[in-house]
Formats: sequence, C-alpha cells, structure tokens
Amino acid sequence: MGVLALIGLLAAIAVNTFVGQLVLAKRVEGVVGLEMLWKAQLSYYGQNSRYAASFQDLEFEITGGRMIDATTYKGNRYTYQLSQPWGATSFYAMATAQLDADPWPDILELYDLRTE
Repeated sequence: MGVLALIGLLAAIAVNTFVGQLVLAKRVEGVVGLEMLWKAQLSYYGQNSRYAASFQDLEFEITGGRMIDATTYKGNRYTYQLSQPWGATSFYAMATAQLDADPWPDILELYDLRTE
C-alpha cells in the first residue's frame, strides 16, 4: 500500500510539472508573435514617423493565423489586439489566450510611447 501511495504522489508531482512546462511552451507563440509585431511597428515607424494603427498597415503574419478585423489578429492560440491609446506616436498590443484550466486568460502586453 505504501508503495502505491508513493507512486501516486510522484505521479501527481510529475503531472503538475509537465502541465506547467506545457503552458510555458504554449506561451512561446505569444512572445514570438509580439516580437514580430514589435519589429513590424519599428519598421513602420522608421518609414512613417508614427506607429501603425491597424494590422492592415503592417507586414504582420503568423503561420496559420488570420486577420479578424483591422485591429484584431487571430493566431493558433493567441488573439492579438492593437490600439493607439496615446496618439500616433504610440501603440499598445495585447496577446490573449486560454492556455490552462484556470478561469483567467493568459495575457501578454507590448507598448511604446515616443515623446520626441
């Protein structure tokens, strides 16, 4: 009986560790997507002296993804939203997904505000 209890405990620890690592692996898509968005915004800013207000203006594409509307892009796991809350020399991007069993979405953010 003791051996079975020990095996059960070790299995529970292993499963919990595996689930945590799986969530981290899924999060890579969001981080890479925001990095691609950052580079696209920097390129756009270099050419136009302002940030893009929509995905239509950017060279942004994720394999398997599609544009939902001008400010929303759906990737495999993450949904990316783009806005300019502080004017044309700013942008705010948010990547949201439901990666685990808890009720809260997993959110990654990226923003910049130029005051030049």
